[in-house]
Amino acid sequence: MSPLLLVLMVAGCTWIDDAERDGRLGQVDDDGDGVPASLDCDEENPNISTAQPEIWYDGTDGDCGGDDDYDQDADGYVPVEFVALTTLGVKGSGTLTGGDCDDQEATVSPQEKDAWYDGVDRACDGGDDYDQDGDGFVPDEYVGLTTTYLGTSGLLPGGDCDDENSAIRPDSVESWYDGLDSDCSGENDYDQDGDGYVPDEWFAVAGGLPSGDCHDGEPEIHPGATEVWYDGIDQACDGGDDFDQDADGYVPTVHQGKQTEDVEGTGDLPGGDCDDEDLLAHPYANELYGDTNDRDCDGGRDSLELRGVTGFTWLNPNTPVFVEAHDRVYLSVAVEQVRTPTKSYFDSGVAMTWDRGSIENDPAVVGEYSWASSTSDTSFDVGTAHSLRLYDDTLVGVIGRATASSRALAFEAFPLSSGTGGQSTAQSGLPPDAFSAADVYMDSAGRIFGVGCDPGSNGVLTYARVDDITSPSATVHANEAQGVGAASDCEFVDGAELSLLLAGATTLTEVTFDADSAAPTFVYEDSTADWVASDVDTSRPENPVYVVALPEQSVVFVEASGVSAFVGQTSDVPASAAAIELADGDYLIGWVNDDGTARLAKGSDASGIAYIALNFDGVATGIALWSDEDNAMVAITTDDQVAVGIYDW
Repeated sequence: MSPLLLVLMVAGCTWIDDAERDGRLGQVDDDGDGVPASLDCDEENPNISTAQPEIWYDGTDGDCGGDDDYDQDADGYVPVEFVALTTLGVKGSGTLTGGDCDDQEATVSPQEKDAWYDGVDRACDGGDDYDQDGDGFVPDEYVGLTTTYLGTSGLLPGGDCDDENSAIRPDSVESWYDGLDSDCSGENDYDQDGDGYVPDEWFAVAGGLPSGDCHDGEPEIHPGATEVWYDGIDQACDGGDDFDQDADGYVPTVHQGKQTEDVEGTGDLPGGDCDDEDLLAHPYANELYGDTNDRDCDGGRDSLELRGVTGFTWLNPNTPVFVEAHDRVYLSVAVEQVRTPTKSYFDSGVAMTWDRGSIENDPAVVGEYSWASSTSDTSFDVGTAHSLRLYDDTLVGVIGRATASSRALAFEAFPLSSGTGGQSTAQSGLPPDAFSAADVYMDSAGRIFGVGCDPGSNGVLTYARVDDITSPSATVHANEAQGVGAASDCEFVDGAELSLLLAGATTLTEVTFDADSAAPTFVYEDSTADWVASDVDTSRPENPVYVVALPEQSVVFVEASGVSAFVGQTSDVPASAAAIELADGDYLIGWVNDDGTARLAKGSDASGIAYIALNFDGVATGIALWSDEDNAMVAITTDDQVAVGIYDW
C-alpha cells in the first residue's frame, strides 16, 4: 500500500479512482485562483492562469499563453538584456535571439527592413534613421531630427549628398574623374579646379561644361583666361608658345629657347621678332613700302631683309630668274652643285617654287623643280648662262655647258598640263669657254630657239633651233658668229619679228635674223643706244620695258612708254640689273655692282625714284625680281646661297 493511500485512509478520506478524478478536473481548482485545473497551466500557483494578466519579463507565463515571457510582441526577438532567460513552463524559451529594441512593437526587430527617414529604427541596428549609409552624415533636410530607440540621434552633421553610398560624404577625399562627388562639395567631378572647363577627354560625360582645360588643377588656366605672356604658362590653353604672343612663329631673341609648360614643341622657335604683338612683323615678313614699321625686323623701315632659304645648300648658284606658271612662282638658277630637301644635283638648272597665293620668305612653303639636271657629278660645267621662260602652258629652259673640248646649249621643255616634256642639246663645236649669258624663246609652232653669248674680242654668239624637242631625232640648227657677236648679255625680243638684243662693250645693239632659216644670217642693226652695257633685262611680252646695267654710267631704265631714266648713283658700277612694272604703276629696279653690293629702287620718271635699302649677308652675283598685285619678290645670289625678300606696297 502506498504512503499516500495510507494517509488518506487514516484521515478518513473517501477513495476515488482515476477515472472519477479525471471526470472531476473541470471542477477542481487546487490553487484557488478561480480557474479550473483543466485550464490552468500551473495549478499550484494562484498567480498563473488564463485569468491573470501577463506580467512581462518576470520569467513566468502568467496568462498561460505559452509565449516567451521576454518576447512581448511575439516577433521572435527579445531585448538584449533577456537573451537566454527562460520562461517557467514554456518549452524552448531562452533560445530567442536578442536585439529587439521595442518589444511592444512586432514591426520593430532585427529581422525588419528599415523604412528610412520615418524616424524609427525598425531594424534595431542602432543606426540613425536619417543616415542610411551609416557614414556619420545625414542629408541637410534631416539635420537635428531624432530616431526612436536611439538616444544619441539628431546630433549628426548634414551635407551628405548621397545617403546610400558611405564613400560619399563631406569628409571624403575627392577622387576626381570617377563621376562621383565624393566629398559632396557640389562640384563637377570632371572640373577639378572649378573654373568651369573640363579636359577634352571628359567632355562627353561632363554634363555640358565646355572642354579645352589643359591644366585642371589650376583655376587660372583654362580657355578664355587672360594670357600672361612670357611666364612660360599657357593660361588660355590655346596650345600656343607663351613666348610668341602674336603667333607668327618667331619669338623675341631674349626668349629664344624658352619652353612653355605642358606644350610640346615649344622652345624651338627662332628668335629675331622685333614686335611680338604684330603678326606681320617678324624675320622673313613681307616689308611694306612707305609705312613706319619695320616689318621684317631688319632694323629699319622701308628696307628689305634678304635671307637664304633654308633647306638648300648651294655651290655657285648663278643668274637667278623668276617665272610664274600655273599659280606657282619659280625662282631658277644655274648651279654647280646644290643639296635640296630631297636630293643633290650637279651642274643643273634648279628652281625653288612657291604657291602664288602664299608668297612668303618662309622655308616651310618652298618646293623645288629641277630641269636639265643631273643627280651625279657630270663631265661638263655650267656657268652663268641660263634662262627659264613660260610660253603658253610650257616651261622652256636653256643652260650653257662647257666640256673639255667644246661648249653646248642644253634645252628642256616641260608642258605643265601634260607633264611630258623633252630635252635636246646643241653642241657648238667651239672652244670650251663657257657662255656668259643665254636666252630661250618658243614660238606658236612649238619651235624652241636658244642663244648663248660671251664678251671679249673673240666673243662668240651661238644660235640654235629645236624643231621638236619631244622627238629623239630632233633637228638642231646652229650658227656661230665670231668677233662681231661678242656680248655680255643676249636676249630675244618678240616684236614684229623675232630678234636679239645684245649688250656689248660699246653699244646696245639689235640683231635681226630669219627664224625659219636653218642657217640664218645675222644683221646687226644700228645701235639703239651708245651705252657700254654689262647686262640687259627685258620684261616681256606684256610689259616691254628693259633695264641696262652701265658700268660707267650707273643704270638706265627704259619704261614701256619709251621714256628712259638714269637710276642709281655715280658710285654704282652695275654688273647686272633687273626691272619689273608693279601693279601701282611704278617700277621696281634692282642691280648688282661689280663689288657685290646690291641696290633696289622704286618709282618712275614721273613719280620720282625712291631707294630701298637691301640687307643681306654675302657678296651678290645676281639679282631677279617678280611681282603680283600685292607684293614683289627680290632674289639675290651669292657664291653659296640664294637669298629672298618680300616687299609689299
